Amino acid sequence: MNTSGTDLNEMELKMLKEFRKALSDVLTPKHTDAILLKWLRARNFNLKKCELLFRQNLWGRAVYKIDTLRSNFIKQEVAEKYEFTSYLGAAKDGTPLRYIALGRGDFYGFLMSMSTFDILLYCTYLIEHDVQRTIEQTEKVGREINEITYIFDLEYFSVHQYAHASVIELGLDMVKNVQDYYPEIWKNILAVNVPFFFYQAFNILRPILSNTLLQNIRVASKEATPELLLEYVDPEVLPAFLGGQRVDSKDDPMCSEFIKFGGIIPEEYYLCKQTHLQKKNFETETVWIAARSYYNHPIVVQETDSIIRVDVRIEGGSLATTLLYRPFGKDSAEPDLRMKDERLDPHNEKHNVLLISPCVKLQAHLAPVSYHNYAPWPGIYILKFDNSSSWLTSRRIDYSFRVEPPSS
Repeated sequence: MNTSGTDLNEMELKMLKEFRKALSDVLTPKHTDAILLKWLRARNFNLKKCELLFRQNLWGRAVYKIDTLRSNFIKQEVAEKYEFTSYLGAAKDGTPLRYIALGRGDFYGFLMSMSTFDILLYCTYLIEHDVQRTIEQTEKVGREINEITYIFDLEYFSVHQYAHASVIELGLDMVKNVQDYYPEIWKNILAVNVPFFFYQAFNILRPILSNTLLQNIRVASKEATPELLLEYVDPEVLPAFLGGQRVDSKDDPMCSEFIKFGGIIPEEYYLCKQTHLQKKNFETETVWIAARSYYNHPIVVQETDSIIRVDVRIEGGSLATTLLYRPFGKDSAEPDLRMKDERLDPHNEKHNVLLISPCVKLQAHLAPVSYHNYAPWPGIYILKFDNSSSWLTSRRIDYSFRVEPPSS
């Protein structure tokens, strides 16, 4: 058993062996012992939880076609023009190195210009590229690389931009989903050029961060930034404006030829001018979800690899949204649809549903959201809208969906 030099005790070795056995029907050569150990550590070696989360990850990858995302994803114009992240090469330890100009980027502008799902899919696209680079680095250095080093540059960071409730919710969703579906992928988190109020802003994220991740975070003020970064990055790799020696072909210390800094997104890209979904046909529905309540919309899919297209607009605030799946029973002509206000729990075997997407706070109160899911299997796909966290406020949902046959 190859554990890449990790010292494991007898219990951990036993759990790793049992975990590999439990997942023997879905594992591939890319699921090394080191990767599986990350999943186990992320759930404190609770084998049942680890297996469920691992399988949920595989179901989600099938629904969103993550395995082909790197080649098939098309960036929206606003992301192409105003993205604020760049790949720099490799850190001293061989891990891929990504730079994020968090202080210069317009996170709120992205939220107003792209739907929640589009932003999460865009971020997944970037992570998948970095995961591929870990594979390339493994081949280059001759030892397993399965983590990434990130530089978060907080120069010009504004609390005002990131204090918006919807921005905070989306940020929490992003961090949680990365920890759940890419456990321990962050080797080093280097927060640099941090302002004096950084720790107050950071406290919003701290409660959901794993102990492993917190231990890997290093923070430096503007004065201490070069010293910190040069501990982890060779000077010829580190751009000059961060304290290294690297410039672009025009001798620009900002390396503007290959580093993207984002900038404020013009309001012409904002989606908020769109109106409520109109009742164009009988499939469009309007539903009010009371506080502390749920609403489940079943979508029956008969053909493998169909496409489910959904349009949603919400009034009253964001709404936790997930996609569940229930296999057909003995007779697919009479599917088990259950009650629309039932609290469906994928952890309860009696409910007979699988969680096949991350739970996200859908920010469809800012602008209508249009997205699509693939339906890899025939059965019942259930859009679950969860307003249980709201004690007083109901939500209005205008939504429509359509099922399209498999693309040829």
